[in-house]
Amino acid sequence: MKPDEIRTLFNYNFWAFDRVWESICQLSDTQFVEQIDYSTGSIRNIVAHIMSANRNWMGRLQNAEMPPRLFYEDFVSLSQTRAKWVELQNEFIDYLDSLTQEQLDEIVDWELPARGWKFSNARWEILLHVANHATDHRAQILATLHYHFHVKTIEQDMIFYIARPDQN
Repeated sequence: MKPDEIRTLFNYNFWAFDRVWESICQLSDTQFVEQIDYSTGSIRNIVAHIMSANRNWMGRLQNAEMPPRLFYEDFVSLSQTRAKWVELQNEFIDYLDSLTQEQLDEIVDWELPARGWKFSNARWEILLHVANHATDHRAQILATLHYHFHVKTIEQDMIFYIARPDQN
């Protein structure tokens, strides 16, 4: 996978999440943290899980010390959570913008100690996983917003992003 292709995938991902945030922001802070019997328990928890996972994968990709865990309870409001989201997104964008083809093709050793897993993958493969993981949870958020909170949600298809670059 080429650097521009990875950046397109993540630019789509960021675009889609910006749209999802428009739906999330229709909730009150109380609804945002409300425990639901689905996924990780609340919209806030799903968002925090995505932020934490992205941050952890970025650490692995940069061969850096694993950052401290993000705790759901540390995010008590929509605005506070969104601010952290934007901060981490900007860090991820900076990282993606720095990648060369050689770096994308480089093999990265990684592990998930809690599962006893140790593997090696090309950097671009791991980045595809990160994008796919976010898509999965974005769909969970949209389903919860629609079925539990009856909030108007959005379309997030990648083809709409690609076909209408003037509206991104």
